[in-house]
Amino acid sequence: MMECKYVVFMGPAGSGKTTLTATFSDWLSSQGIDNVKVNLDPAVEYLPYDPDIDVRNYVDAREVAKKYSLGPNGALLASMDLLYGKLEDIKKELMEIEGEYVLIDMPGQLELFSFRSTGPLIVDRLSSKNRTAVVFLMDANFTASVENFLSILMLSHSIRIRHYFPQINAISKIDLLSPELLEELLTLKESPELLKEKVIDKGDPKYHDYINSIADFLIEEGIDFIPVSSTTGEGLDELFASIQNLISNLDEIETNL
Repeated sequence: MMECKYVVFMGPAGSGKTTLTATFSDWLSSQGIDNVKVNLDPAVEYLPYDPDIDVRNYVDAREVAKKYSLGPNGALLASMDLLYGKLEDIKKELMEIEGEYVLIDMPGQLELFSFRSTGPLIVDRLSSKNRTAVVFLMDANFTASVENFLSILMLSHSIRIRHYFPQINAISKIDLLSPELLEELLTLKESPELLKEKVIDKGDPKYHDYINSIADFLIEEGIDFIPVSSTTGEGLDELFASIQNLISNLDEIETNL
């Protein structure tokens, strides 16, 4: 298999990872770019794309639930632990498929990355450290209030320190946003200090110091995101350019070492 670029789609449940995987795959194909779609969710019931590699062929969360008398979340966590033992077979299958890009569709349960080592280890084993970008999706519905926006931004940083891959934040489903709200988000992107003002204005005075410290961190890091829509295709070209830029920079760093 040629040396691939890996794109890992992460985000909370319902943020649109699976739909974006399908749409981005179609977009890449329309640009003449071969790609491989990997479903890494052993509990998913429906996929809007035909996966080239499907972990349900190795571990099925429903069967795990029956065998060990587990609930849905427990079955998923156990399935991912079991999946780790199948990685060599999955990697071998992946090596047999030609594609310039490998798109990895992760489960929505972020506990796999926030509190457990299995998630980061699986991504690390399946991908390439120097040719991988994570796309963290933030549902547009979560950005309707500044408090929610602040929370989802902090969540993106929390996930980032667990996998250590370069990460792109993307606000999904922007076709559902009003032009006014989208403009407000873009203004916060350009002037992140406004987020601090807005949150403090609405927040409980008892928590101003706490909010200040969080907002200062975000201002220092910068508030960056790409608005995308799987429905209209808006932002896919910008997302692709950002992925290319990230991975090219990693290649350049590796070459100069």
